[in-house]
Amino acid sequence: MAAQSKLGITERQEAVLALLRREEPAKIIARRYGVSDKTLYAWRDEFLAGGQAALARSQGKADSRDRQIAELQAELTERDKVIGELTIANRILKKTATGSY
Repeated sequence: MAAQSKLGITERQEAVLALLRREEPAKIIARRYGVSDKTLYAWRDEFLAGGQAALARSQGKADSRDRQIAELQAELTERDKVIGELTIANRILKKTATGSY
């Protein structure tokens, strides 16, 4: 398992921006920050994806994760409703089976 980078967000952002500006080759930037080239490129991809999602939200377009979260929340709400109804029905059945009203 690879070691987790101990760099903070600011340092990661600096590394990614240096890579995007092509200030130096990726190998040198990665070595300066003590990470692999692969890690540096992964940070770049995450950075760009986050920016793209933010721009989509600013234009009023929900990104696919936001839509998926909303769908899952609606599904959970429906399941909670069904569980509540089944719980009430179960209590009624237990009371009628034991004869206690």
